[in-house]
Amino acid sequence: MRYVIIFLALIPMVAMGVVYLHGEGIGWCEALIGWGEHTFAYSVPHPQSRLYFLSIMASLSALWLLILAFWINPMHTFVRFDLVPFKKLIGGFAIGYAFLHVIFFAASHHFSVAYLGKLFFSYPFLAAGAGALVIFSVAPWVRAWYRLLYIAVVLVIIHLLLGYRTLDTTHIVAVSLLSMGLALRLVKR
Repeated sequence: MRYVIIFLALIPMVAMGVVYLHGEGIGWCEALIGWGEHTFAYSVPHPQSRLYFLSIMASLSALWLLILAFWINPMHTFVRFDLVPFKKLIGGFAIGYAFLHVIFFAASHHFSVAYLGKLFFSYPFLAAGAGALVIFSVAPWVRAWYRLLYIAVVLVIIHLLLGYRTLDTTHIVAVSLLSMGLALRLVKR
């Protein structure tokens, strides 16, 4: 089961690599992507800002892996579906994709510390996301801080709700699942 989870968690990384390499002029890569587009009837997106698009892909991967990791305990408690041994593995992949989200976001703004600092103080959802990432990175290692993960989930919800001008179905479902998972974890059975 561990290898299946690792394989499934690395699929978004492969997709990010395909999006990044598409249009770079690498012959074998373009031929492989063209074959895949023709064979499986899909198209690789051509975003204007490739790094920002990769940041969005990494953020969605981190979000859904976080939701899965956060729902493992309620599924075990209420449905007796046991993925508890793999919770840290899935959470580790979620944190990894969240770091990739930050790196791609900073790279899309040319790692300009002054501009990123201005963005950070102008938009509070960036501070909420950074706070959540710090808590998710440190809290699992310090046993006494484990309850801070609930605050980090609330910060992720704030980051999602304030980070987009319009919310689409993906964000509404994600916020609903995180809120419901938080409620189920706080309710003692």
